[in-house]
Amino acid sequence: MISSSTLAYVHPVLGFVVTGLAAYAGSLGLRSRRPTRASAALRARHRALTPWVYVGIVASFAGGLASAYWLRDDLEGAASGHFQVGSVSTALFTAAAILSRLFDRQPWTRRVHPWVGAAGVLLAGVQVFLGLQIMPH
Repeated sequence: MISSSTLAYVHPVLGFVVTGLAAYAGSLGLRSRRPTRASAALRARHRALTPWVYVGIVASFAGGLASAYWLRDDLEGAASGHFQVGSVSTALFTAAAILSRLFDRQPWTRRVHPWVGAAGVLLAGVQVFLGLQIMPH
């Protein structure tokens, strides 16, 4: 059986990995906006990877809540800045996912989507540093 002190590290590790994947997926999307021969392939990779990144983001968010409530007696649930920034970041990634589904019907979403996604990645990066302050002992 895995100890609760070991389980408390699952969320930080998952969060770090998902943040890296989100940054990579964002770089694919950003690079695909340049008019080069590789643009279509980069967009296709971005489109294929981002649903998995989003699943990881939601799983990390839920895992962080679960970890705080059930594994961390030293934390007060959803009261930290780490949780608050994570909530906004998750909301931004949700908005970016919704916007991406509207590209064909609402052309303006193509202009807004990258900014919303970039803000989500930026806040996910902030999350890493806020999370380091509350790492399990």
